[in-house]
Amino acid sequence: MNPSHQAVHLPRLPNASVWKQNEDLHVLWPASPPTHRLVAENCGGPPDINAILLPLDDAFETRLDAARRFWRVLNGRPTTPAYGALPKQTEARHTLNLRAHDARRAGAAYREVAEVLLSRESIAPRDWRDHHLRHKVRAILRRADHLVAGGYRDLLFYPHSRSRKSDR
Repeated sequence: MNPSHQAVHLPRLPNASVWKQNEDLHVLWPASPPTHRLVAENCGGPPDINAILLPLDDAFETRLDAARRFWRVLNGRPTTPAYGALPKQTEARHTLNLRAHDARRAGAAYREVAEVLLSRESIAPRDWRDHHLRHKVRAILRRADHLVAGGYRDLLFYPHSRSRKSDR
């Protein structure tokens, strides 16, 4: 066998759970920090993986990155952020949107939402009408309404766009 070609002996993966389901082998390997889930065809021989087949579909880049990160962990190399991971700033914005939505559903006034989530100081009722955070809270709640009304599905497909699929 070529020295650059290595087979992965599934029973030798530390802490791996291997089980047979139908004709496939399923492997759950909790390597730190990511957990890898593999499905391998069972050809009747030893439970080894010596190649990864990736379908050329809309998720190809995501699958390719998962295979690359799996290979890095196998070889003791540090992992990198997953392809398609939300940027930290976007994640923080969505968290803020949903916290504002929860506050509004709990009966909080817009001014209270602004005070708790966006300001370190209380806002006097007389100042609220012209306060710069008034418009910001409204924009945050519009984004939250979009997320709650189904926009969260876009996050499930990130970085792929559901709207791009419908253009084809």
